[in-house]
Amino acid sequence: MYKNVHIKGVGSYHPKKKVKNEELLEHFKKFNLEDHAKGLMNKLGRDIRTHASSDESTVTMSVEASKNALQNAGLKAEDIDMIISVSDAAEYLSPCCAIMVRNKIGAKNSTAVFDVNSNCTGMLTAIDIACRYLKTDSKYKKILIAGGSFINSLAREDDIVSYGCFGDGGAAIILEVREESEERGFLGSRMYTDDEYYLTITFPACGMSNLNDEGRTKEDRQLLWKPFDFSFLSEKWSENIKAILDEHGYNVGDVTHYFMSQFSKADLELTFEKLEADMTKTTFVGDKYGYTGCTSPIMSLDDALKVKTFESGDLGIFCSVAAGYTIGVLLYKW
Repeated sequence: MYKNVHIKGVGSYHPKKKVKNEELLEHFKKFNLEDHAKGLMNKLGRDIRTHASSDESTVTMSVEASKNALQNAGLKAEDIDMIISVSDAAEYLSPCCAIMVRNKIGAKNSTAVFDVNSNCTGMLTAIDIACRYLKTDSKYKKILIAGGSFINSLAREDDIVSYGCFGDGGAAIILEVREESEERGFLGSRMYTDDEYYLTITFPACGMSNLNDEGRTKEDRQLLWKPFDFSFLSEKWSENIKAILDEHGYNVGDVTHYFMSQFSKADLELTFEKLEADMTKTTFVGDKYGYTGCTSPIMSLDDALKVKTFESGDLGIFCSVAAGYTIGVLLYKW
């Protein structure tokens, strides 16, 4: 018998405020960056991005997404044994945001709560951690992973990447362990790291130890994105996807659907060219939500589930990239 970890429920939350390209291009005229911003938006596949209101945070958006995931799973908050909170920019460092999610949804039986930060691979990293708990510790049957992305308000106003192309939102996924005669669910993970780029994207730009330095500007305390060549992305994505498939005796032709980072549509297209796979096998949502960091592959899954039913034996790939840079890939079998 196998201890399999299945997706029990998925949910998303998208703020009501929608910002179109034209509005931001007008903003970047102030910095004489309109043409550069337009070119980047076209490459990344932007049209609309959702922005949080002044009374929203990564916690509130994670909570709303969690409620939707519970409803979609047909579960109550009391059914959850563990909560892992994930964010690119957590609302609080102390206490952990997971305990706040627990309180807001009423998950009184969640005995373990903690936060994970691996930037844009965060939700995939948390899924991998949760799978190991579920497979090795019988105390845990159902784990909620609640993610929130709230970069827009933390970005410099002259940054065409983060200020121009990022969106805010929440996503949640509930995992459940089951004993079955066939191995299914999350089959494995593959991580890749190249630390050459470790100082290209930093938040806060000055580092936490310097936040109270009176000489620091507002920009020093915001997200800093130093321009760099990320043409390596499609090569490394396709390389690691092929590797995890090979580890488990599959090939690209066996994959039913891909749930990818929504950072760059152009790099997704290049990745699929290298895989010799059809782009119809992925759900791109970066054009209507913006780039929502760690939550983006789960938002892709949530949107796919609204129009598509996966059958037993279907194979899914989850893949993302994070600052520094790291890549995370998960393999899932329905």
